[in-house]
Amino acid sequence: MSTENPVIGLLGIGEMGGNMARELTGAGFRVVSVLTGRSRESVGRAKEAGIEDAADLTSLVAACDILFSVLPPAVAQEEARAVADCLRDAPKPLIFVEGNAISPVLVREIADLFDDTPATFVDGGIVGQPPKDGKVPRLYLSGTGSEMLDVLDGPAFEIVHLGDCIGDASGFKMVYASQTKGHNALLTAGFVAAERMGLLEAFIAELKRSQPGFLTKAETNIPRLPADAGRWVREMEEIRDTYEALGLTGGFHEGAAAMMRLLANSPFGHETRRTRDTSRGMVETVRALAPQAANENRRSER
Repeated sequence: MSTENPVIGLLGIGEMGGNMARELTGAGFRVVSVLTGRSRESVGRAKEAGIEDAADLTSLVAACDILFSVLPPAVAQEEARAVADCLRDAPKPLIFVEGNAISPVLVREIADLFDDTPATFVDGGIVGQPPKDGKVPRLYLSGTGSEMLDVLDGPAFEIVHLGDCIGDASGFKMVYASQTKGHNALLTAGFVAAERMGLLEAFIAELKRSQPGFLTKAETNIPRLPADAGRWVREMEEIRDTYEALGLTGGFHEGAAAMMRLLANSPFGHETRRTRDTSRGMVETVRALAPQAANENRRSER
């Protein structure tokens, strides 16, 4: 691997991956991905970021020194298996960074796929918003060899090392997201429940007096959630699995997964971060969710 100017491969060109790529290319790194089969939005994001197109996964693996997997958690294992298969015939080693929101148990299963390959497997957990306007997320890393990624520290993320144990970085991501995204799910449930009982206006008035921070967070975040909820259903389930593996209840985040599913199936579930209706407020969002929640509850009872 070129230690000074490695070629970066990217699995996934969502908002996080695309913004990471833009910052890395702006800092002088080559970033490569497979664009065939991507959505129009992803291809546009790739072009904006200066991502080079690889013909297929085999070509991508051969071209890069570091390969980041930043995908919806539901496809993380499948994509990692495909990469591991390509690596068995790869002309050179690479560093594979598993950067998805998955449980420590699953990340260890994925790491096992790379045992007979020339790859260095690094566990990663991204905390924070996609890099923009000089603000970058933290990339928590664990695993032997993670220090080789320090060459990338700065433009797209701030690297934080957690040691040599595969699973620690993913575990850190899980407990962090359990509080942030998990709390957003609970906030949404509370507001929908208030609306279902005809108490939404009174609920808002009381929060304004006694818990203004909760109200501000709800007004800011609830309208945004449908754009991400489809991906976050599985993330909440991964958090559930993480808690249960530690002997803690997974019930909190089983419920959070159900709320994300409700949001994803709502009239706003087709939105993306780029296409969402920014004029729609929290109250309008909640009032659209309330009857849907009742319908889904009736379906689950059948």
